[in-house]
Amino acid sequence: MLLDLDFMKKRFSKAFLFIFLITFLGIIPAKAQRAIDFALNDLDGNLIKLSDYYHKNVILIDFWATWCVPCIKELPHFQKFYDRYKEKGLRIFSISVDGPETVALVKTFVKRYRYSFPVLLDTESRVVALYNPRVILPYSILIDREGNINYVHQGYSPGDENFLEQKIIKLLKPKEIGKLKKFSYHINEAFLSRNFSDKDYVDQVREGRTSQIINQLDLSLTGGDYLLGLRFDSYLDFSPLKEKFALAKRFFELNNEKLSLRVGDFYYSSGRGLALSVLKTFEKEGLEYIIDTTIDGGKISFGYGQIFAEILGGWIDRETSSQKDKIFTGVFSWKVKHIANFQFNYLYSRLEEGSSFDNRKVSMESISLDIPKISEHAKFYGEFSLIHKDTYYSDDRINGHGLYLEPGFYIGNFSFLLEFKDYKYLDFEYNRPPLLESELLEILANQFDTDATNVTGISSRVDYYYPKISTLFYGKFSFIKDSPENHPLFGKYKREITHFFGGVEKKFKSTGYLNLLAGYRKEDDSSSIFLSTHGNTFHYQFNVSYPLTSRISVEADWKSKDFKGEYIDYHERRSFLSFHYSPRWIITLFFDQTNDPEVLFIKNKKNWWAGQIEVKIFHSNSIRIFFGSAKGAVKCSGGICKFFPPFEGLRIEAILRF
Repeated sequence: MLLDLDFMKKRFSKAFLFIFLITFLGIIPAKAQRAIDFALNDLDGNLIKLSDYYHKNVILIDFWATWCVPCIKELPHFQKFYDRYKEKGLRIFSISVDGPETVALVKTFVKRYRYSFPVLLDTESRVVALYNPRVILPYSILIDREGNINYVHQGYSPGDENFLEQKIIKLLKPKEIGKLKKFSYHINEAFLSRNFSDKDYVDQVREGRTSQIINQLDLSLTGGDYLLGLRFDSYLDFSPLKEKFALAKRFFELNNEKLSLRVGDFYYSSGRGLALSVLKTFEKEGLEYIIDTTIDGGKISFGYGQIFAEILGGWIDRETSSQKDKIFTGVFSWKVKHIANFQFNYLYSRLEEGSSFDNRKVSMESISLDIPKISEHAKFYGEFSLIHKDTYYSDDRINGHGLYLEPGFYIGNFSFLLEFKDYKYLDFEYNRPPLLESELLEILANQFDTDATNVTGISSRVDYYYPKISTLFYGKFSFIKDSPENHPLFGKYKREITHFFGGVEKKFKSTGYLNLLAGYRKEDDSSSIFLSTHGNTFHYQFNVSYPLTSRISVEADWKSKDFKGEYIDYHERRSFLSFHYSPRWIITLFFDQTNDPEVLFIKNKKNWWAGQIEVKIFHSNSIRIFFGSAKGAVKCSGGICKFFPPFEGLRIEAILRF
């Protein structure tokens, strides 16, 4: 395919000029903005409101997740900050963005490493969407005693903690405190430019278009109890030109001590996702990989003492079409102080034709019991749902249920987490019940059992942490029986999955880190639809970070699996090598290899090479340039798995915050 070189040169010169201009604007110091107020529950169910800690404290907010490896490396430094400066006025709020499918791991994670700073749960993506709409993890915000954002840092390289500590020390020095600002604005700009060099992909999928620009501009305005948010999206494809512009997000919110009202779009999750879970989930490769689903309508919440009630309704836009599904839900919860929280939920949804499971009407009642602290040594969570469905392919009503139980135990340096699920016709387009197959193991993503037609499963994880040598030993076992009696699409089949893995995690030399993991997965089934997963899989992986100086470090990562099945055999390798210079840049080399027939069918290529450079400008802004090829993969986040095709070419991404 012949390219119009003059056109491409002009296009890329404009793209680089645009990136330069917005980067230059990012260098100009913006006036410190007031932090957006929020209220979230901690791990014991207590409500923490940010504004209650203004004036007296310097506040460090950190967004993280249990599956985020850089977060795991960074959190021990925050504990050191907390120990050193707590008495001088430092408060740390560590906000977990784990969704319903992994939130069970959060308390065990915190107990394991004995973190004593408050950990808050943002399972609805509400707060992270306000502060960090791109969902780059980890992400840290430092707030001064006047309630203004003084410093922002995204990502983590060994040595970054030194610069953050200097900022903390400076803010803790006594000074005259001014008044809180009444009004504040926040701007987040995400820009992505891609040039495809894969002729087959360009011709067959992109209709001859070799280039693409994606731009997302988030704007939020806050004043007193009011909050206004907007997001403008633009998509440009060349050549021929294809363009799309949209006001993708818009909302108005009113919050006071007892009442909360929101009109527009919003994220929402109920319980562990058995009933409803509409979230923004993390993907690290670029804007095109983010799974972003919202309800467009209204929500009103009321809280008084130990009672909480909420009603919401609206429409959900289909990601793959222009259709809108209607949804309504009501929640009532009663908190028995220091003991438990009971929650009742009712949901009704009417879906248009062509939905994932051909559902037409869905109603669901659910009840949950959360005992976050039975004692210092145990916790418990349980949720039960009844579902009633009318479908487009049958006149018969389908009745089903969902049961999820999660007890946890902590004895000395040991921690135990058990999970049990029993789903019967729980297939609903907008719920994300826990899989029990670990999303931490992304190399196995295309083998996950995401079905909820008739599945029973149990998993257990055991951890032993030896603090004297900063070493963790862990293991997990899961068994899942997926055997629908009469699946609407595949009929009757039997599927059993047994999986166990174990490993060791070690922290050394202050910023050094090592994680080794190996496991075995066995799947037996009686249907040819699982021909690519029926068999035995041996997998192993490691990640190591080694400090060379106080600012320079090297990181290596390797993931590998070998699959031997009844129908096919194949292997897959994923790896990268990174050089970090804190806090400015990261250079990474990627190498992927596979002989998976499904991948080779799309692109007959076994070895994939690429290079990437990421430059951080004043910590909160960054430019990332990727050149080479990536083989694509099934990517899972928030309980949703999607396939993304191979990519060959140049990708430029800029993230700017003001």
